[in-house]
Parts: sequence; C-alpha cells; structure tokens
Amino acid sequence: MRRVLSILVFTLPLAADPIGEVRAALDRLGAREPVRATYELQHSVASEGRFDNDKSNGKVTVELEGDANGVRFVFPRHLLDTLGREQLARARNPELDTPTVSAIREVDPVSTAEAIDFAPSLARLLDGAKLVSDTTSTWQGKPARVLVVRVSDRIDKDDASRVKVLENKLTLWLGADLVPLAAEHFGHVKVSVFLLKMESREKKSWHLARVADRLVCARFERTQSNSGMGQKGNETVVATLRVH
Repeated sequence: MRRVLSILVFTLPLAADPIGEVRAALDRLGAREPVRATYELQHSVASEGRFDNDKSNGKVTVELEGDANGVRFVFPRHLLDTLGREQLARARNPELDTPTVSAIREVDPVSTAEAIDFAPSLARLLDGAKLVSDTTSTWQGKPARVLVVRVSDRIDKDDASRVKVLENKLTLWLGADLVPLAAEHFGHVKVSVFLLKMESREKKSWHLARVADRLVCARFERTQSNSGMGQKGNETVVATLRVH
C-alpha cells in the first residue's frame, strides 16, 4: 500500500502556482538591451479645507536612456529655464504656484527606472500576494488571462495600531507568455490617531509593452484622494513613454 501511495504522490501533477509563474516570467526579462525614450509626466493637485486651498497643474518632458550599466535621464535646457523662472517668481511672490517645479519632483530615479524596466517593481509587488481569482477575458480586444491578487500589507509595526488596510488589490492582464500586458492596483486605508481620522484611496494603472528584453510602461496613471481633519485633496499623475 505504501508503494502505491508513493507512486500516486509522484505521478499526480503539482498544484498550479499562477503568481509564481508570472514572477518567473518577469525574472526572465534581463533589461540589458539599450533603450532610449521620451518620458512625459503631468502632475495635478487640488486641495481645499481648513488648512489649504490650492490647485496646480504642471507638465515636464525628459529624455531617458537605459542599458546594462543603469539609467540616465536628461533635462533639456528649456525645462531648466522654466524651473528657474518659476522659482524666481515664487521668491518674489510666495503666493504664486510653481507647477513645473511640483511636476519635476515626480521625476525621480525610482519612477524613471520603472518606466523602462518595470519587471522588478511588479515582481516585488507580487511577493507575498495571495491569489483571489484566475480567469480569462480580453485586453484591448485580444484574449488575456486575468489574475486578481491580494497584495501583502506592508505596514511598519509602530503604525499597525493606527492604520487599517481596507483594500489592497492588484489585477494583472497576461499575455500568452505570462508577461503582463497591463496592471491595476487599488488601495484603501484608514488612519486613526487619537480623535483624528483620515482616509486615503489610491489607484494605479500601467499599460505595459515588451521592448527587447524589457517590460516598459507605455502609460502610467496614479490618482489619490485624501480626506480628514477638515481637509480633502486629490492628486493625479499621468506619465507616458515613447520609445525611440
């Protein structure tokens, strides 16, 4: 009987691990081939309430280069001139907005590296995630496998008693090779500090594309809304990437 059971154990197929399969597909993307692209980012902020009433809408464009040695971004001269004019005007009149300065702060090493090599960031997001559903659907009119996962909550232990995660969901649309065609992440948290209560919702979406051995973000959008303590605000970031 033991011999029969042993044979069954080794001949029955192992349970599928969709999340592991996607991570393996991402790991196969080396991101070593050279790439050049134009990266455009638009940043909008609107807030109102007891402490602040403000609106800002700025846009910046930079050039990105990536290869096996790393990532480089180039700020064109006209952009630097615009930043200088805004900062000078703000120094003379603190009431003035600096929309381009606010937008350029969103162009950092993390966001630009993700734009031309998104696979590592997505793999980290999947680390510790739990499968919710595995179905089939379409993406932009083509068949796609759709995974929905519950992302692992990563909260500092000092904040665990104050922060409550209500939703932390990631949806992936996969191609036949299990490399994502698109992704969407939604998070909803509530924060309580004594009698003060705040709430935040954030949605991120990525339109992805294979370029040689890279997974690039052709379009990224982040919307965030916050409310609490008599204040509410909305922030939107939209970034597009055009590979040369």
